[in-house]
Amino acid sequence: MHIGLLTDTFARETRFGLSRYSHEIHGSLSAAGVRTTPMSAVSAYGDEEPDWLRATGFRRLPIDRKLLAGTWSLVPWPPIERWAPDVDLVHALDTDYPLATNKPWVITFHDLGVLTHPAWFGKARPWLLKRCVAAAVDRAAAIICVSQATADEFLGITGGRGAERVRVIHEGVGEEFFLPATAADIAALPATVTDTPFFLFTGSISPRKNLLRVLEAFAEVADRIPHRLVMTGAPGWDASPEMAAVSQGPLRDRIVNLGYVSDAALKALYGRASAFVYPSLYEGFGLPVLEAMAAGCPVITSNQAPLTEVAGDAALLVDPTNVRDIAQAMLSAATDEAQMKALRAAGVDQARRFSWAECGRRTREVYAEILGA
Repeated sequence: MHIGLLTDTFARETRFGLSRYSHEIHGSLSAAGVRTTPMSAVSAYGDEEPDWLRATGFRRLPIDRKLLAGTWSLVPWPPIERWAPDVDLVHALDTDYPLATNKPWVITFHDLGVLTHPAWFGKARPWLLKRCVAAAVDRAAAIICVSQATADEFLGITGGRGAERVRVIHEGVGEEFFLPATAADIAALPATVTDTPFFLFTGSISPRKNLLRVLEAFAEVADRIPHRLVMTGAPGWDASPEMAAVSQGPLRDRIVNLGYVSDAALKALYGRASAFVYPSLYEGFGLPVLEAMAAGCPVITSNQAPLTEVAGDAALLVDPTNVRDIAQAMLSAATDEAQMKALRAAGVDQARRFSWAECGRRTREVYAEILGA
């Protein structure tokens, strides 16, 4: 079995979100002895590919990504096997455009927010994803959705077409998040997050992440607790209001914006935070919730799918549109140690239900079903 992996995120310098998924699928296939060829028209490295990338068998497609996506959205040519003629199947791991191939095609949909909530995806191109969904219904051998919520979105958009080929395969959480942070990683944290208790907010900053309401909620309780609010992640599209509120708001001296941090630093932050605050307005899955739980951090998240699908009963669930609801949960996290101790234990148990090994195993089952292997 030789699997071609089409990905826009594999050759990144940093791994989070879609990039983490692409690497975990590649890693699980390789560990199971499945031959893979990661392919992409996108690379952060140009012609100077690092050793780790070359070792994966990565193949850079000699065509601009925008041109490739636009062409494949209009005509199924040139087929991707022109650059990988011996693959048995091609899996599009994280792309939002159709694939031209004469081989069996599997596609993973992480979310369909560009179509269902376009106001939160201002720089996206809905027509491209519409073409991708239509092509998947017509031609894909299997359609993997990372949550039931995403599967429901897909079937809602297609009117139920393709339902017999939809497979819900949850993402997982890396085993490294269950391990305690090292003393060196904790010591490397800045003093602003080690000398005072804090809440943690992570992720690319954009309207759907709901940071403005988190800031309002923090302001409601700040005079009753000593906590800071620590943020990690880079600004996404249209983050100007959020960044202005962080840098110019009345509580700016109690907000620490660390930007992008490594997995090791993130795990150390999870381990020290009073709670991970993640009342997102929209997600396709919600991987940060699992990572926080695995690291033993109490979680405050939205009472909407798929975050309820991921968190189960192991988090404080809040109405993400209700500032007072978020504020009350933050106050509980800061003051009710017995409740937080219970949430830490429940969160670890919940995170154990989601593993990349299981994600990879079920993905291989899809390939085997298609190829008769």
